[in-house]
Amino acid sequence: MLFGLGKKLKMEEPRVTVIIACYNDEEFIKKAIDSATKQNYKGPLTICVINDGSTDSSWGLISPSGEGVIKDTFEGGDVLMSPDKKFIVIDRVNGGPSAARNTGIRYTLEDTDIYAMLDADDEMYPNKVQECVNVMKKDMNSIGAVYGDYDTLHTETGKIIREFKEPYSRRRLIEECMVHSGSIVNKKALTTVEEETGFYDSTMRTCEDYDLWMRISEKYVIAHVAESLTLVRVTGVNSSFIVNEDVWKRNWSRVMEKLEQRANA
Repeated sequence: MLFGLGKKLKMEEPRVTVIIACYNDEEFIKKAIDSATKQNYKGPLTICVINDGSTDSSWGLISPSGEGVIKDTFEGGDVLMSPDKKFIVIDRVNGGPSAARNTGIRYTLEDTDIYAMLDADDEMYPNKVQECVNVMKKDMNSIGAVYGDYDTLHTETGKIIREFKEPYSRRRLIEECMVHSGSIVNKKALTTVEEETGFYDSTMRTCEDYDLWMRISEKYVIAHVAESLTLVRVTGVNSSFIVNEDVWKRNWSRVMEKLEQRANA
């Protein structure tokens, strides 16, 4: 009798790496990291924090210390790892969130199947990674990204508002970016749509996630989980969108220009 005949083979869970780009986020970075460590994911999970030239106390807060810390260098920056290599911190000169995320992705690429993106001032709910991976595992060849609903926490008032995101369609994505920046991304999709400017376009400091989702949507399906999976902080009325509105508009236009260029290529 052949070994395993009649038995359903157990599939290993994909290797997940949480990518957190940190720039002067001393107030919330520990909460973001803690939310990643508290994931109930059943498979292997690594956390990679990229310090993007912070000038506050972020580096000291996120750096692993004590006996057994592993040291490395990558792209001119220092790398510190926990003894089990499940917590990685990379120090680099400031280049913006896209460049920081690209650095983390490149460093962990060989040991990752799926990336979970997390902004340094946000938090994952404990079931986020598992819920999204469950969806992506249904077809790793065609599903490029998975996004969910989220809760916005207005820090001045403490009020939390549920943000219901509509099911994915590419037509709607072109009209409005319903895919949250902190989504789950298939490594295969990332490497397929990589440009000279990186996985994320390193020339863009806003709308870089929207640009990535647009590129992925041209070759892959993007799936939606109708459940709140992330806590997103909004600080006051002057969110980063309002403060950098002119920059945001220029980058939004750049996303549309790139879309048209690819369509006409």
